Amino acid sequence: MTILMRGAAIAALIIAGGAAPAAAGIVVADDPILFWNQQMVSYYTAPPPVQARGIAMANIAMHDAVNAAIGGADRSYLHGVAAPMGGGDARAAASQAAYRVMSALNAPNAAQYQTALDASLGLVADGAAKTAGIAAGNAYANAILAARGSDGSTNPGGITYTTTGLPGDYRPTTDGAAAALPFWGTVTPFVLSSASQFRAPPPPTLGSAAYTTAYNEVKAVGASNSMTRTEDQRNSALFWDTANGSTWINVGLIVGQDEGLSTLGFASAFARLSTGLADAAIAGFDAKYAYRYWRPLTAIQNGDADGNSDTAGDAAWQPLFATPLHPSYVSTHALLSATGATILKSIFGDDEGFTFSIGADTRSFTGLIQAAHDGADSRVWGGIHFRFDSDAGYAMGEQIGAAALRQQAFGVPEPASWMLMITGFGALGGVARRRRRHLSLAG
Repeated sequence: MTILMRGAAIAALIIAGGAAPAAAGIVVADDPILFWNQQMVSYYTAPPPVQARGIAMANIAMHDAVNAAIGGADRSYLHGVAAPMGGGDARAAASQAAYRVMSALNAPNAAQYQTALDASLGLVADGAAKTAGIAAGNAYANAILAARGSDGSTNPGGITYTTTGLPGDYRPTTDGAAAALPFWGTVTPFVLSSASQFRAPPPPTLGSAAYTTAYNEVKAVGASNSMTRTEDQRNSALFWDTANGSTWINVGLIVGQDEGLSTLGFASAFARLSTGLADAAIAGFDAKYAYRYWRPLTAIQNGDADGNSDTAGDAAWQPLFATPLHPSYVSTHALLSATGATILKSIFGDDEGFTFSIGADTRSFTGLIQAAHDGADSRVWGGIHFRFDSDAGYAMGEQIGAAALRQQAFGVPEPASWMLMITGFGALGGVARRRRRHLSLAG
């Protein structure tokens, strides 16, 4: 695939979203939480923030339905839902909940979800437990669909974006294209008190030393014809270029699938992960449109007009791949990576490396945090973000991940997280309970 083709692919992904290959080896007979998250990352196509929202909704419905079906004492996210409590089958509850949410949000793939549901329910013996589980699944799916029906995700205020054209102000980097999702920062978060709860401080001014340093770094290392970018940096940039709203769900499947948690334990883990990622996307777009910062492509092509004598312009400069259609500060990719890694590390530990693929590209990592840093750095190496975009996004992601872990609605955590809750977040590095295989996403 040529660089130009990859550029077209990422531009299309930002508009239309894209599905990722699912974690290897997960079949319908495995835990239903893993199986249905695999279905979502395989078939749910939407713009990345929209995708993250939908996956969070399905995981909330699954968690609360399983909790109700087994009559657990754990807390639920949704309240006042008329559903059977106890005596239900957890597989039936999770499957029906995920099917109902996904078929509503992703109607073009409803047939695939129906096939998955039939296979899932076919593993459950007919009887009262199956009936009660299905009823719980439907009740909580309907409840989350209703609860999120007025969350701002349809842009009821008709928010649009218009650039001032002034130096530093974001302008779309594709001729004739509109800025993507300028309203997403107004969507109601799942676990944060507001989209701006952890908003990063303002970016550097155009005349500052910090801006000059970041400008000259990305101009050199992020150029399509860069002479300073290493082969590994190029590989990283091209590996992460089409990552989307389900990428870190996929990582969660890889690192979690052989953990042996109960269905409720997996439901709690993926509810925390998915709501954290959804809120990271909301918070990221809040910051993006609050600060309206221009992208390196625009900045470098107009560098002689920014009032900074140390930022020489280059009207012909191009990044390694196409620039997404939304403001630069903060990097939501760095934000999502830090959020996902923070949550997964606390639940599953970070004591072993793993390998996975996105599309045709495969990359190996020593652990979750190394993967998150690689993902954040890749945006600078690809020429689509300044270093301070990625640094600020990563710092926000760590805070959002910690907030998702503190969420009490998803029940009592299983052993690794219970250790964390007792000893505090300083113990994140000390949880070493995984002995997992090196798994790969087929791609």
